[in-house]
Amino acid sequence: MKKTIIIASLILGFILISILGYGFRPASFDSAKENKEMNFYKGSLKEAMTKAKEENKLIFLDVYATWCGPCKLLKTTTFTEPDVAKYFNKNFISLEINSEDHVGLEIVKKYDLKNHPSLLFIDSDGKLIKKSLGYYNGKQLLEIAHNLK
Repeated sequence: MKKTIIIASLILGFILISILGYGFRPASFDSAKENKEMNFYKGSLKEAMTKAKEENKLIFLDVYATWCGPCKLLKTTTFTEPDVAKYFNKNFISLEINSEDHVGLEIVKKYDLKNHPSLLFIDSDGKLIKKSLGYYNGKQLLEIAHNLK
């Protein structure tokens, strides 16, 4: 009986230490993960605009189609380059928009988009700052982003 209590106490202690330890990860752990690929905001465009205004950032919109080869290439190459991820995560609220769903169709019409991928830089009020069409490698995309300011 005493042996069972000791074993149960050890297991409970291990579980508590594991749970508490998870909340105390070094900040570098999270920032290293953030800079491995671009973080795309999961909310709506309207919410992204509010966030951009609060953080004094521009919005980067990746307007894509599911069937678009260059769109898929951007996601698997350019958006995963560490230099691109670090710069965009720091300086933009990035959002992915499927051009074929309801919101995407509104974006396509509003910004008169005709090609995929369409990469838009807009301000927190929705004003278009820059529109770039097609595939870009990391160096090219960073050059576009650096020349916005």
